[in-house]
Amino acid sequence: MKILVAANFFKGSLSAIKAAEIIKDSILKIDKTTDVVTIPVADGGDGTLDAIEYFASCREMYAQITGPLGQRISARWLRLNDNTAVIEGAQANGLSLLKPEEYNPLATTTYGIGELITRALDEECKKIYVTIGGSSTNDGGVGIIHALGGKFSDINGEDISFGGGSLQNLYSIDLSGLDKRLEQTEIICASDVDNPLCGENGASFVYAPQKGAAPETVKRLEKGLKKLADITGKTTGRDYRDYPGAGAAGGIGFALKSFLGADIIPGFDFIAGLSGMQEKIKSADIVITTEGRLDSQTLRGKAPYQVVKMAKKHGIPVVVLAGSIERGLDIQKAGITSAFSIADGPISLEDTLNNAGQLLAITTKQVISLICAVRK
Repeated sequence: MKILVAANFFKGSLSAIKAAEIIKDSILKIDKTTDVVTIPVADGGDGTLDAIEYFASCREMYAQITGPLGQRISARWLRLNDNTAVIEGAQANGLSLLKPEEYNPLATTTYGIGELITRALDEECKKIYVTIGGSSTNDGGVGIIHALGGKFSDINGEDISFGGGSLQNLYSIDLSGLDKRLEQTEIICASDVDNPLCGENGASFVYAPQKGAAPETVKRLEKGLKKLADITGKTTGRDYRDYPGAGAAGGIGFALKSFLGADIIPGFDFIAGLSGMQEKIKSADIVITTEGRLDSQTLRGKAPYQVVKMAKKHGIPVVVLAGSIERGLDIQKAGITSAFSIADGPISLEDTLNNAGQLLAITTKQVISLICAVRK
């Protein structure tokens, strides 16, 4: 039996690489004859750099930049051997950089991502991938463009402040100061979801609540993004608010597409291409993937669902091991063969995070024991 373990990270507890190792070790403890192949996967959010480093020849780079709440932080990015840079947005504006009591999409900024792009330009990189999942922001990517020389002003001609809460004060956009090197640079936005910028499926209504936004705050953020889209359309002559992925990461997709002409691609496809995932799936008997919380948002394009779709194309069954599973989620309709929560009873989120490795190992052994019994 050949099993492909295409593991995604468990936010706040296990990296994709560590999760894959735990699952492989657990499988072999049940059946030493199983051929286990591991692939860490990512979709543009936290852990993307780790997955890329696992497969690609690259050099780690570091920079001091502006964090999500304006603090100075150290961030990592990668330079591949062909003058290509990979920037993981979550290194600059990730929700994982904040404590839960600090979540505030009215104030958090993407400015640090723009600073990382500048560092890549300084290194003479001609192609820059910006992966944007796992964000704490809802500023429409304005911070990025501001860091690169764009000007976003209020009615008095003053710069609007950081954060999604300031977008309602936006009056004009001036792009004349954008770094000229961008004209000779290919920008590619690797997104983990395909949401539009505005509306009930947009950035504010779908994702801002996870970033600390109360219902009234969500409405304020939505109003700000609509204003940004309107003024951007007047400034550039293009309206990408409904473009798939424009609403990813609080509107970063919209900014990169509108102001830098970026292509928006699924972050998963980038990683899958590096790892040769399609060929590895085709040769497997079973695929096991992982997700922190398996829910309807997973099915909007997150890495585990992309694994499921790829496996389904080749008729390979997929088992998902998740921290938790949304009640009522129709996993069979989504193409998932079976899904198991690693939480072993009424357990708190804190306990699950603290014991994720052990819980993942236990659940894996139970699943593999069942599979082996059925195959005999």
